[in-house]
Amino acid sequence: MQKKHSGQIAIVILLIMVVLLTVGLSLASRTTQEVFLSQQEAESTRVFNAAESGVENALSQDFSVISESYTVPDISDDNVSVTTIITPQGVLETQITEGSTVHLNLAGSSTDVTIEWSKLSGCDSSASIITSTYYDDDGTTKVEHEAFGPASPCTGLRDTDEFDQVVDSGLDDYIYKKVVSIPAGSLYMRIKAVYNDTPLRVTGAEASSQFFVINSEAGNDLGDENRAIEVGRSLSTGPSFMDYAVYSGGALAQE
Repeated sequence: MQKKHSGQIAIVILLIMVVLLTVGLSLASRTTQEVFLSQQEAESTRVFNAAESGVENALSQDFSVISESYTVPDISDDNVSVTTIITPQGVLETQITEGSTVHLNLAGSSTDVTIEWSKLSGCDSSASIITSTYYDDDGTTKVEHEAFGPASPCTGLRDTDEFDQVVDSGLDDYIYKKVVSIPAGSLYMRIKAVYNDTPLRVTGAEASSQFFVINSEAGNDLGDENRAIEVGRSLSTGPSFMDYAVYSGGALAQE
């Protein structure tokens, strides 16, 4: 009888040991997995931060001298390689917020400029635009302002804003399109969005660098973590209120 009880006790002890071993292995496996995931997350964050640093480094470059695809000097460090490329675009396509302005280079251009904007219809959603074309007139810099908006009647302020009504539609879901004739000696154009934010595309200007795409790719030495960031940058320009400022190095004359 004693041997029988001893055998039962041994079996119980063995079962307890099996359970404890199973629980221990499970905890060890879970801990190992958590450590791996934590290390993977930290590595992913490190590589992503390196890609962001590539973008920041690209934004510090002198864009006025970039006329073709340009590889930014390597900032690889801490076992992470970073490759950042700036690619100039002849077409300006971007998103602008209400009240903000984008800059278009017209120096040397003699063609009309086609502006497409808004992919949302209706007065509550669509935007209007104001263009300011700066040009050289026999040694004097002058500016020509024009304003364009939806053809459909809108209540409120738009009833009396006297903007030119646009009836033509653009391509690729752009609702409005306006071809703007530029004067001889044109230098640059500023385009301002009013009433709403809007996507905007401008074509026709002959300058090759109207917009820049920055692509930054980073990867670790092991090759198991890679991140890429792409951002766009328009030409440098002053704030919108400068469109209505008067400044001169000499006397001012009103015409």
